Amino acid sequence: MRIKEIIEAAMSVGIQGRHPVSAGARGLMAARWKYDNIIDRTNDTNMSNAVARLVSQLGEIEKIDYSSIDDLMRDISMSFEIDPKDLHNAFIAKYKLTPDRFAAKLKHDRQNRPKSI
Repeated sequence: MRIKEIIEAAMSVGIQGRHPVSAGARGLMAARWKYDNIIDRTNDTNMSNAVARLVSQLGEIEKIDYSSIDDLMRDISMSFEIDPKDLHNAFIAKYKLTPDRFAAKLKHDRQNRPKSI
C-alpha cells in the first residue's frame, strides 16, 4: 500500500472514530508531509554539495593537521546543516581516502608537478 493511501486512510472519518480531524488540520498534515518529502529528496544533493565544497577548500588549506581539517569540516557541516560524521563518511565513500590523507596527497601532487616555462 502506498504511503499516500495510508495517509488518506488515517485522515478519513471512519478510522478517526469520535475525534474527527478538521479540514484545516488535514491541510496542515498534507503540507507537512509534502515538506518532509522535499527535504528527504534534497538530502543527497545537499551531501554531495558539501563533499564538493570540502574538496575545494582542502586544496586551499595552508596547514594540514587534525584541528584545521576538523574546523573546516565543522564549518561546512554547519552551513549545510548536516552531521560532521556523515560528511566524513560521504567523503570516504566517494574518494576512498580520509580528508587529511586527501589533502596531503593533493599537496604532494601540487609540489611535485613539473614547472612550466
